[in-house]
Amino acid sequence: MHNKNDPAAKLRSIFYPQNVALLGASDDPNRVGFNIFSSLTGGGFKGNIYPIHPRLKAVLEHRVYSSLAALPEPVDLAVIALNERSTIAAIKECAEQGVPGAVCVAGGYRETSEAGIDLEKELLDTAQRCNVSIVGPNTLGFINNENGLNTTFYPMRLPVGNVSFISQSGGMGLDFICRAVDVGLGINKWIGAGNRTYFEFADYLSFLGEDAGTKVIGLYLEGTEDAARLVHVAGSLKKPVVVYKAGRSGEADFAAITHTGSMAGSHRVYEDVFRQFGIYSVGSMGELVTATKSLSIASLPQGSRIGLMTHTAGPSIVAADLLLEQGYTLPSLTPQTLAKVQKLTGPNPPFTLKNPLDVAGMGFMVDVYGQYLELMATDPNVDMVLAFFCHNANPHWPFPSTELVRVKELSGKPVVACYISSTAHLPAERVILERSGIPLYACPEEAAQAVLALIWAAGHLTNLEKGKSVKEETSR
Repeated sequence: MHNKNDPAAKLRSIFYPQNVALLGASDDPNRVGFNIFSSLTGGGFKGNIYPIHPRLKAVLEHRVYSSLAALPEPVDLAVIALNERSTIAAIKECAEQGVPGAVCVAGGYRETSEAGIDLEKELLDTAQRCNVSIVGPNTLGFINNENGLNTTFYPMRLPVGNVSFISQSGGMGLDFICRAVDVGLGINKWIGAGNRTYFEFADYLSFLGEDAGTKVIGLYLEGTEDAARLVHVAGSLKKPVVVYKAGRSGEADFAAITHTGSMAGSHRVYEDVFRQFGIYSVGSMGELVTATKSLSIASLPQGSRIGLMTHTAGPSIVAADLLLEQGYTLPSLTPQTLAKVQKLTGPNPPFTLKNPLDVAGMGFMVDVYGQYLELMATDPNVDMVLAFFCHNANPHWPFPSTELVRVKELSGKPVVACYISSTAHLPAERVILERSGIPLYACPEEAAQAVLALIWAAGHLTNLEKGKSVKEETSR
């Protein structure tokens, strides 16, 4: 039984309501209240949705109610699309009607002025006194893809998956969504943290750490006043947490203050702390999507020895550089494996027998590619394989997706695929590979980053299982 004062329990109540009310509903498409109602009704949520406005009669063919008190039943969640002062009054109304949770969309608080700081304090005091838990303010809201609940003013339907994401910025949160959709990454929950007046990052992390639908957690962070708790919670979760920390320059620090009312802090300090506590840090939103996708799809390796399989040298060289720079090794294949490779090639192989294994033009033939891939993947010196292939319009040289799946299942080792191709040729291959646990990327840099994330997670989660303290861990 959850403690009712436990933040994770409160958040679960907010994310899984039986029914929802929207205060500030509008029939004007240019108003936030209209777009939130479109999101609520178009997301697939099965509970009742009640638009509230003191004068309107209908919105999108739904009856509008004059107040929470006028509703035919109690509601579990109120989405408040009112201005900053009216939001505080709405929290009091929620308390009077027994509504336990609310999303406060309005800005105009500490991110704007000294007066806004005082107003935000009043909002928090009201919420705590009235026992109403709030997400926000100054937030886009949240999306729970498991129950079809979209409280943002961006109507959309997203692919469902096991990655959940917390964003300090609405715009960067939307950037994550767009990139995730482009690469076929399924989203479980998306959270716009806003000003974090009531719930801090650590609270959201604790909630997602207990959430059965969440396998991997991504976080876009500008700054926080509670960094110690954040890293302790993130580093102790038995799920990988990937963080993109913005605010590297003084100008960015200032921008972070004006954007969400939070000091961004020293980037180098954050990097050191993340490493110390076992949190995976990335340098861009693209890297965050790459890492979370890899962690959401692939199994974890038993070690950090990486085999590279290719029929074209360049991409494997780029990937090898990135992996070696991070201190990882490309192991030599065993004499037994090399003997088997030479048996396939004959006495005078047209390529060098080593790792990366570049089989040149022979690799365009899928069955041949698969034979060499199998030898590499089953080598006892190799813990995981990164496989490269270049698209060719010749129908006799298709992508070797079926071979990658076969070899992964045969070897029991993780495989990451990199198909050098325009994205137009990848959706069908992505389905074949990723439903079988092989993440697919279109450039060698991303593929190498995906491998690095898997190796880090394997080491970090192994340390947790062994009972080591978070502080004793490193980033690898």
